[in-house]
Amino acid sequence: MDTSLAAIFDIYSFSLGRRLFAIAQVRSAALTSGEPDVVTFAESCVDHDETLRNMEAHWAARDEKAPAFAPEAKILDVAIDGVLGAIRDTAERQVEASAPGDPIALKGVGLLKELFPRGLFAVTSLPFVEELCEVERILAALESPTRAALVHELGLSRYVARLSDLVQQYRAALEKPLPPQVTFAEVKAARAEGQRRMLQLIAMIVGRYPSDEPADRAGRAALLGPILQQNEAIGQALRARRAADDVDPKTGEPVHAPAVSEAPAVTPSPA
Repeated sequence: MDTSLAAIFDIYSFSLGRRLFAIAQVRSAALTSGEPDVVTFAESCVDHDETLRNMEAHWAARDEKAPAFAPEAKILDVAIDGVLGAIRDTAERQVEASAPGDPIALKGVGLLKELFPRGLFAVTSLPFVEELCEVERILAALESPTRAALVHELGLSRYVARLSDLVQQYRAALEKPLPPQVTFAEVKAARAEGQRRMLQLIAMIVGRYPSDEPADRAGRAALLGPILQQNEAIGQALRARRAADDVDPKTGEPVHAPAVSEAPAVTPSPA
């Protein structure tokens, strides 16, 4: 058995503007009738929906192509690619300029095969995180104490020192947290919470005026009237087979469909 407020109260799902407008009126009516608890909860509902309105704005303005890493990661990636190219080219020139059978040249050929077994492009074309792992492997090979003399003989010492510095910066850039962006899941959850809070407000008012005696009916009408009016307007639109436009939360005047993508359809609450 579903005992949720949405199942108990036959209330449509309100758009943000309609909900803000109606609850602001409920708050004013509660102030007039001296219902401080209702006023306080209505104010909390308005605060939530104002926060949701800001969230909706951030969602609408989001950059769908925002980078997954800090901007400096791309700059460092290019710099690392350049140093790797310099290491390969320098070692190759040393090998090519050596006399046949030169042991340094032979070791240089072996080093290049270890550093770039599938070629330089196979490293520089990797995604950021994968390239970092591969470059750290290359750096470890170049910084091995057993290769210190070879690195020096091939003229790679400056490049290795530069690569070591860049790799540290590269890792820091990839691990740097980006400013949080509003997700649609967060927006959707906040929309649902706004509707639930309005239903809680309705339940609170019904609890204060529970009977069908004239005084209770009048009390409910005074406090729930703004919500019921918006609910009826939504119902009229749906019965006419048209979308229920949102309203300006300050004036109640109809406005066109919300600009925010994936806005929730106005549908009845589940029975």
